[in-house]
Amino acid sequence: MKNWKFYNRIRFYLNRLYRVSVSFKKQEELVWKDIKKIHQESEWRFGIYERERYVETAFSITDDYHEKYYYMLHDNHYQCRVRFMHQFPSDLTTDMFVLATHFNNVLKNGVVVVNPTDQYVEYQQRLNILVPLLYSGEIHSLLIDHYNTSRDIYAAFQRLVLEGEAPAIIIADLLNSFKKEGRDENGQANDQ
Repeated sequence: MKNWKFYNRIRFYLNRLYRVSVSFKKQEELVWKDIKKIHQESEWRFGIYERERYVETAFSITDDYHEKYYYMLHDNHYQCRVRFMHQFPSDLTTDMFVLATHFNNVLKNGVVVVNPTDQYVEYQQRLNILVPLLYSGEIHSLLIDHYNTSRDIYAAFQRLVLEGEAPAIIIADLLNSFKKEGRDENGQANDQ
């Protein structure tokens, strides 16, 4: 049994060594293959776009609202994106920017983008390709983190638009609820 563990550790080390030593183009191909594999082994609804190198997956943000999530390789990074709030009242544009800024100040990973011209809000996360190249589990971890955080961001922007709540109060309430639940700013469980 000990020899088996040792063999697996050596195999894992050699696999990582191989992945780092190949050309950049081959590294991208390996990570792209890992991204597709995660989706193909899941029961999610998705589409793979080989030429553009992205996967489009439909997830529910709330019980009655689904959105398209995009997972791709771009500019030497693994990226997760979701666009929501496809239309918002133009008189709320300033508040939308303020709420996005509050999120961007507390988020450890990712950025919330407000596009006033096309009137959408987007949440993006990026991770250097080297991390998922060495640790393929990071692809799934970032995907789950992005999804969970996007749900909180969506709920906050809905509260702004539907209830007219001030951005500072929305963020304060969200952070307080995380503290009560033992989660950090990104909604992840604290290890303390």
